[in-house]
Amino acid sequence: MGWCWLIFNEFRSTVLVAPAEAAYAGTAKADAGVRKPDAFGTSTYERMDHAQAVSLPSDTNLAGTVSPASIVAREWSRLEPTRIAERARAPAKQAAKAPTLKPPVRLAALENSAPQTVPPNEPSHVPSKIGGATSLVDFETAPFPYRGMIPGLNRPFLNASEEGHLGHANFRGHVLWESETFSDDRVLLHIPPGFDPKRPAVMVVFFHGHGADLARDVRDRQQVPAQITAAGANAVLVAPQFAFDAADSSAGKFWEPNGFKRFLDEAAGKLARLYGDPRSAATFARMPIVIVAYSGGFGPTLSVLDRGGVRSRVRGVVLLDALYAGIDKFADWIADNRSTFFVSSYTPHTAHHNADLERLLRGREVPYGTELRRTHLQGMVAFLPAGDISHRDFVTHAWADDPIMDILARMQDVDPKVQTAVAPAPVYTGSVSTMRN
Repeated sequence: MGWCWLIFNEFRSTVLVAPAEAAYAGTAKADAGVRKPDAFGTSTYERMDHAQAVSLPSDTNLAGTVSPASIVAREWSRLEPTRIAERARAPAKQAAKAPTLKPPVRLAALENSAPQTVPPNEPSHVPSKIGGATSLVDFETAPFPYRGMIPGLNRPFLNASEEGHLGHANFRGHVLWESETFSDDRVLLHIPPGFDPKRPAVMVVFFHGHGADLARDVRDRQQVPAQITAAGANAVLVAPQFAFDAADSSAGKFWEPNGFKRFLDEAAGKLARLYGDPRSAATFARMPIVIVAYSGGFGPTLSVLDRGGVRSRVRGVVLLDALYAGIDKFADWIADNRSTFFVSSYTPHTAHHNADLERLLRGREVPYGTELRRTHLQGMVAFLPAGDISHRDFVTHAWADDPIMDILARMQDVDPKVQTAVAPAPVYTGSVSTMRN
């Protein structure tokens, strides 16, 4: 029996295991234990037997040239470290047949209370008068799901395969399926402790980059709600989910004229409910806006500035290593809106795009600088190099640690809260070149 056991083990390792591995490699399915290079740490997806049946142009944008997603991923594909896929994908056919269920959301409290688990689709409602609130809320006007046309291209955003599954081809020619990528209609809302809608306030609208999930990345890893609280300013956060955990910069409903305005109208009601006073909805609906876009979030930003329908409410735009395309459109917006502020902070890999924008602004006689004023950002344009900061860490480490907090702390037209749960960090007043010393 001992000899038989040895022979069995020998034959199993040489005959059975190797063919199985070869067969698996041929299917090219996602494996959470395999490390793959990915510019934005997106999860790998299963290849599907009907994927090739979807015929979609995979590398075009609104101008009919190279898509924003292509530009972002191409420039970062060799720069970012690899990471293990965040989760294994269920078989795509089963996901397409069964309704998509949203996982329970873990709400990380910004105070010293323990995280709590809430059921799917059921936001937590904690009046900010008691200590602030952070919630993931379903929106009818969220960017996705979206069944419309792509502006500038005579084709729908989603196409059906031979088996009836709706999908969208991304820049790599991979098909991203609606059921798992373009069906999340949640929006991250945050009201910090001590917020007072009766005093001057601002709404920070955050557009995430590729491979993002609102809970995992925007809330927990990038700490965007925590930065709002730490700023000590009378501000709230609204962060919509775009393509879920995928390399895609599509704007969805924000492509539609006034689509962003409809979104903000709904956000006003949801924020008022989260705050605990429905009468405050009118205040949220008039609140000035600062758009903060990270990486691939520049795509929705361009759509919002072009056709969002809320130009008079936009007080400023902050690009966090996000100037990949649309440089002429950003230059036009800056030149046409001199009373707003524009800040672009960048790594060396996007420095040439920022240099191109500076050149266009010189041609339009728009002054700009390389430092931020301590207060009163209105009317200024600043380009802030961030040295060797990793692109993946840019939302928490750019020209300064916690850059969103730093912007809010400098805004003169936003009241500081009477009481803050977290004391704001000192505001830097020197040059960018010595910021990180």
